[in-house]
Amino acid sequence: MLATKRAKELIQTGDFKNVDAVYIGAIPQSGITRTDRTIILITDVRTDLALDGSLDFHALDKEVEVQIFYALNADDPDAFETSLMHLFVRNGWTMLDNHGHTVDPKTYQVTQTYYFDYYELEK
Repeated sequence: MLATKRAKELIQTGDFKNVDAVYIGAIPQSGITRTDRTIILITDVRTDLALDGSLDFHALDKEVEVQIFYALNADDPDAFETSLMHLFVRNGWTMLDNHGHTVDPKTYQVTQTYYFDYYELEK
């Protein structure tokens, strides 16, 4: 399964009330200028071959970027972000990086970016 799809399905199982939408790859044009919604964008970063042996590979190491764009009136994101990180880690993902909170200079939305890695053994 694509890592982006796996990550989206995982986030949706979290039943986060403060997330209005989760997108893969790109935000639809209709959602780009909306600052009244909290959305998550998941994009593919890389897929590397892993577990080399017998002139082949036996696993894939997949990384995704998870960007959160908070609504302008959003509550403090700390509890939500902690729950999101727990959700990924408890389901076999590793958090590789966290770029911290930034503010978009055009919309003034607070954003957060995480990088998660999933190691998938071939069956």
